[in-house]
Amino acid sequence: WTVAAGIGHKFNEQWSGAAGIAWDRGTTTGLSTQTDTWTVNAGVAYTPTKNVELRLGGALGVLTSGHIHSVVGSDGVTYGTDYTADFGNDLVSAISGSVKVKW
Repeated sequence: WTVAAGIGHKFNEQWSGAAGIAWDRGTTTGLSTQTDTWTVNAGVAYTPTKNVELRLGGALGVLTSGHIHSVVGSDGVTYGTDYTADFGNDLVSAISGSVKVKW
């Protein structure tokens, strides 16, 4: 499952912005590290003239902790007996910028 929500607004002819939040349910079965992920993001756009637009955005996220362990499959076979591990939360981040010029 992934659930996301966001909002955007044009403040005036030059400025607009957006923000959002998302949650992705991990699909780990014990053999992988695909745990839940939470992400928040925001961005602004500035258009000083009709031919120029500047954009800046960023995101922060948390990859939640988990455990890798052996799993008994539907066929009765045990998988992943060679390796087990515990791992903590991880913080992830991103930033993006762009300039668009029309002529």
